[in-house]
Amino acid sequence: MSNLFIASPHGFCFGINRAIDLARETREKYSENIYFLGELVHNQHVVDWLESELKIRTVQSIDQIPRGSIVIIRAHGAPPQTFNQAVAKGLTIVDASCPLVIKSHQTVSKLSGQNKKIIFLCNNITHDETVGVVGEDPYIVTPVVIGDVATLNISDPENYIVMTQTTLSTLETKDALDLLKNKYPQITILPHICQATTDRQNAIIELAKTCTLIIIVGSPTSANSSSLQKVAESLGVKSFIIDNASEINYKWFIGHKNIAISSGASTPESILEEVVSEIKKYE
Repeated sequence: MSNLFIASPHGFCFGINRAIDLARETREKYSENIYFLGELVHNQHVVDWLESELKIRTVQSIDQIPRGSIVIIRAHGAPPQTFNQAVAKGLTIVDASCPLVIKSHQTVSKLSGQNKKIIFLCNNITHDETVGVVGEDPYIVTPVVIGDVATLNISDPENYIVMTQTTLSTLETKDALDLLKNKYPQITILPHICQATTDRQNAIIELAKTCTLIIIVGSPTSANSSSLQKVAESLGVKSFIIDNASEINYKWFIGHKNIAISSGASTPESILEEVVSEIKKYE
C-alpha cells in the first residue's frame, strides 16, 4: 500500500454532538437517576463512555425506569407513545432527538388528518428513527425498505407523499425516487437526508474515483456508516466496515495502491485515529 486518504468531513455530526452535550448538561443539572432510553447514538464506544463518564444507565423500555427519574430520548427520536408513557410515569424528559429527525416527526404530524398517505423510505423498518416517525401516525405512514421500492403498487399516487430516513444512501435514494417519480408523476417527494450524511457520502463518491478500497470506521448498527459502505460498493469500490482497529484484516490491502478511510457520524475521532495509526504500520 502506498497511498492512504482520509475522507473529510469525519467525526461527530451536529446531531450527535448535540445529544452528547445534552447528556453532559443533564448530568450537571441533576443528581437523581438518569437513564438513556435506548442507545443515545449507534456506537457502542460512545455508549460505554457516556455510561462510565456520566453514570447514566441505558435501558430499553420506560418500564425499566423508576418513577421520578430523568429519561434522555436518543438522537434517533421516539414515537409520541413513548413521550406519553414517560409523562404518565412522572419522568423528567430530556429530548436529545436530532432536530432533523424532529422535523420529520413534525411533517407527519402536520399531514395527519389531511387525507394523505406517507411512504417512509428506510433501510430497516425496525430502525429507531423509522419506528419513531411511523409512530406519529401509523394509520397514514407505511415504512418501506428502500430496496423494495420497485414492488410498490400505488393506485392513487396523487394522495401519496414520499419521505426518507435521514441517513440513507444518497445514490440509492436518488434511484428510488427517480423510479417512483417516473412511474407515478403525481406523487409528492419530500426527501430528507441530512446534510452531514450527504457531505460524508459525497466525499466517498470523490474518493471512489481514485481509490480501490475504502474502509469505513463505524458500528455495523449505524445506518449512516452502512450507507457509506453502500455508496462505495455501488460505485464498484471494495469496502469494509470495522468497529475498531482490532478488526483490520491486512489481506484486504493486497493489490490496492490507493486506500481511503472514512467514519460514520457517530464514530469518535479517537477510534478513527487508532485505525489510521494501525493501517500506517502496514506501510
